[in-house]
Amino acid sequence: MLTMLRKEWRNFVGSEKGVFAVYVILVFVWSFMPLYNNFGSFALGGAVWWLFFSVIVSGNFANTVFVAERMSGSMEILLTSGFSRNGVLFGKVLFVMVMSAVIGTVCFGLSLLWVVLSGHAALVLGSSLLYAVLLYSSGTFLNAAAGAWMSIRLSSPRLIPFVNILFMVCVCTAYYVLSRSFPVSEWLLSGLLCVAGAVFLALAKRDFNGERIIAPVDV
Repeated sequence: MLTMLRKEWRNFVGSEKGVFAVYVILVFVWSFMPLYNNFGSFALGGAVWWLFFSVIVSGNFANTVFVAERMSGSMEILLTSGFSRNGVLFGKVLFVMVMSAVIGTVCFGLSLLWVVLSGHAALVLGSSLLYAVLLYSSGTFLNAAAGAWMSIRLSSPRLIPFVNILFMVCVCTAYYVLSRSFPVSEWLLSGLLCVAGAVFLALAKRDFNGERIIAPVDV
């Protein structure tokens, strides 16, 4: 698993400069969302922005480490070169989560800076900030696990980002339906996202270990 982490990190560092420019612009623009939304409020409505930010960030990394490698054929090389299939899967999922956490932390830090400079620091303190962080983290976990599973199951990689968003919308809809009918805690949404992510990770693990490589490659 650590080998996969190092491999993906080297690939990311070796990416074209345009990739880093896109992430810088994305983080900078998204960091103003809390300031625009209720003057920096991290309440549920504001926190949902971070959930969909996780779709963009982790979904892009998942496409790179899972879909792109399947399209190029390097995934087959990994699976037939002696690496544990679980190690390949979990190492890649962990990489997606770590990189998403790094980018999310930078974006959170900038957004807090803008809110503090605007004179609304009191609005970002307390459990609501922790809720936004957990929501972003649980959304990242779901996106990484679902991306791994869909890279095997879906024949068209272009559909994966849209299906990821659909999964996220379904979980959020289920939460809001429950919250309208029962006095549930807002923390339940993070729990539902983690449960959905665990299900997709289990499905991905099953499919990775059951996948047949037609033409093994010796390296």
